Amino acid sequence: MWPGGSPTAVNTAAGLIIVALIIAALCVGRDLLIPLALAGILSFILAPLLRRLTDWGLPRGLAVALLITAIVTALTGGITLAGREVAQLVEEVPRYESTLRDKARFVHSWFGGPGIWQRAAETLRNVEQEVRDPETEAKPLKIEVAQNSARPIALLLDFTRSTLPSLETAGLAVLFTIFILLQYGDLRDRTVRLMGVREIGRSTQALSEAGSDLAQFFFLQASLNAAFGIVVGVALWAIGIPSPGLWGAIAALMRFLPYIGSLLAAAFPVALAAMVDPGWWKLAETAAVFIIGEPIVGQIIEPLLFGSHTRLSPIAVLIAAAFWTLLWGPVGLILAVPLTLAGVVMGLHLPRLEFLRILLGNEPVLAPRERLYRQLLAGDASDAARDFDAMLEQGGFAKYLDEVAIPALRVGLEDRRRGVLAGDALIKLRQTLDDYVSQLRELLDFRLERQHMQARTAPAPDRQPANANALVISGRGILDQAAAELLAEAVRVRLGIPVQGPSLGGLTGIGAVAQAAQSRHPDFVALISVGEIIPTQLDLLQSRVRRVFAASTIVLGDFGEQPIAAPLRDGGIVRTDSAAVLVDMIGRLAAERASKTPARFEVV
Repeated sequence: MWPGGSPTAVNTAAGLIIVALIIAALCVGRDLLIPLALAGILSFILAPLLRRLTDWGLPRGLAVALLITAIVTALTGGITLAGREVAQLVEEVPRYESTLRDKARFVHSWFGGPGIWQRAAETLRNVEQEVRDPETEAKPLKIEVAQNSARPIALLLDFTRSTLPSLETAGLAVLFTIFILLQYGDLRDRTVRLMGVREIGRSTQALSEAGSDLAQFFFLQASLNAAFGIVVGVALWAIGIPSPGLWGAIAALMRFLPYIGSLLAAAFPVALAAMVDPGWWKLAETAAVFIIGEPIVGQIIEPLLFGSHTRLSPIAVLIAAAFWTLLWGPVGLILAVPLTLAGVVMGLHLPRLEFLRILLGNEPVLAPRERLYRQLLAGDASDAARDFDAMLEQGGFAKYLDEVAIPALRVGLEDRRRGVLAGDALIKLRQTLDDYVSQLRELLDFRLERQHMQARTAPAPDRQPANANALVISGRGILDQAAAELLAEAVRVRLGIPVQGPSLGGLTGIGAVAQAAQSRHPDFVALISVGEIIPTQLDLLQSRVRRVFAASTIVLGDFGEQPIAAPLRDGGIVRTDSAAVLVDMIGRLAAERASKTPARFEVV
């Protein structure tokens, strides 16, 4: 250990050094790692097809040769057809020279003609020159003959040639793919052995799931891109753009590039529309095909089709695209999603890579109770209420209390005991809890009103008559108080009986209710605690309730991690650790009072 350094600081520093070394290795070894990554992804994608061919009885070597030959033939044929279409377009360019000149004149007159912008720029240049050298006008002008600059098409070709993978990289990728497919089983065994003999199960599952996910992702992406290309090609044919099939195929291929692929694919058809049409309608229609089509495919169809198969969050795709493009250029942009998907799948099964799943995956990383507690600490009562509204569709209010709300309050109690939750944070949490309970109450009232409007009938059969009433009192502290208020709402909504919930808990709340309701005491008294109250305090609280509300039935909602050891000598108090059971218990007791049939419960 470093002198004066804590183990956490040393581990953090070591982790940062390892990450820096990995990034440096990715940059330095890009000439070897790029074809190796391409080969690995192709091998994962082709492995199911290879397995199918070998199951049919073909030798492994012959099956690999067939797959590679089919891929190379398809690529060669596609490039040949594209080259012919491009050559034909180049030959037809002189026919549209007059249209291009007219468009150029229009653009020049609109943006670069002798308008106010040009005159303003000229004035600024003159002023700047005067500031630099006032005697410029007296000096003779120096005239130089500029050499012919490179043509735009030549510059574009040079740029494309410099950015696209070289033939050497493509050749290495094909060679690596052949050897990986031939030795697929052996390489898989060696990879599993490197991950550890004790982790054979997890390693095998990780590799299998990574391969199946990559293959499924590629199949879905390729199918969607092909459909998008067909739609684009048909639309461009209907508009009257030359070589619509070529632009449709380019649109399908360019969609493999996240975020910018469709924009790049739209550049040439839009420019061609401006060239062939004397007006502007074809240009507008061509641009509309991509402007409307890409959001529909990317924001509506793609999420519905893919669902959770990609396992990647949108921000993870964006970060991965930026990271791999910065390291490996355009090839990195193509490989960004597959590489990141493979890392996330590995993180699902290997504990040491779990951080990849947490950072880049699209699955929730916090349990509902943890998410609720985080929202309450952050002051996001509205978000918590929206989550409650969504969860209410899946289950009842009491179930939500048992599985989400009360466990979240228990997490807060644990933080309070450890000293994490104190001072201003505790005051802010109390305010957020008040807002949260208030919003839940409004949502519940809205749902009740909507149900009554739809039914136009009497209340549901499980709601008791309003001749019974209940009192819900918290044990001690803001967390017990929040739990008591939530339980009061559950009793009110489920049973339809009046419920009192004093703003102060404990002995103070009991005294306030007793003084305010001297004429009629509650039929049921529920004491609620998530663990803030200690046994002696609970014993005193129960004794006070029994003395003040002697005719009331007392129910103890003990929702702490451990049951509160507070026996009551005179008995008669029903205990439960479930909100659903507590609400049902009060309902059965109310029904028993109405029918004069005794109900049996465990008493403490």
